[in-house]
Amino acid sequence: MKRCPVAAIAILAFAGSCLIACAQVQSGTDTEIIFANDLEPRARVQLRRILSQYDLDPWIFTREVRIEAGAEPHSMPMLTLNTDFLDDDEMQLSIFLHEQAHWFVNRAKGRDAAIEALRKKYPNPPRADFRTYQHLLVAWVELDAMVELIGEEKARQKLEIKVRRLTPELTSEVGRVYRWYNDRVLEDTDEIGVIVARHGMIITPERGLIVQTNEE
Repeated sequence: MKRCPVAAIAILAFAGSCLIACAQVQSGTDTEIIFANDLEPRARVQLRRILSQYDLDPWIFTREVRIEAGAEPHSMPMLTLNTDFLDDDEMQLSIFLHEQAHWFVNRAKGRDAAIEALRKKYPNPPRADFRTYQHLLVAWVELDAMVELIGEEKARQKLEIKVRRLTPELTSEVGRVYRWYNDRVLEDTDEIGVIVARHGMIITPERGLIVQTNEE
């Protein structure tokens, strides 16, 4: 459900002490996004384009976005994107949704119970800590969103390409963990989806990935 008219929505960017409002004129996302860093104009233009092309309202859980060249994308304390995928809107969309999913999962009431269920299903990940299992939930939510927005075949292709591009060599534990949880989501989509659904963590039921829980 749209919360306010598209014409009334503005993307805000901080440039020095000036506040610049740029209205979104195309149909798409209503949620106001605030850019807290004005260093990367091409990346801001790209994200505005993505926000205008897709209705991302269901997956926006923080409205502040920082663009920083060379930074590792992360969700907190402020959602931060880099400029590595300026030539690929769908890849940048995937990363944006991944970081937004962190905010959703972090606040979800069913998170801890879902993580316990995942611990039982996967007792021997590369690193058996809370963050690894939480990333299974985040990556599943990301894939679910991408499936709804660009279709399942392309969403899976994009996730696979992103994982291989970001972890070309599995020389670090971080890389092995990243590859592991994304591969699990791609290969065990339905099984993980059942856990996500049983703990009330599917954002748009009946759209995106359809989960059959076999529960009355």
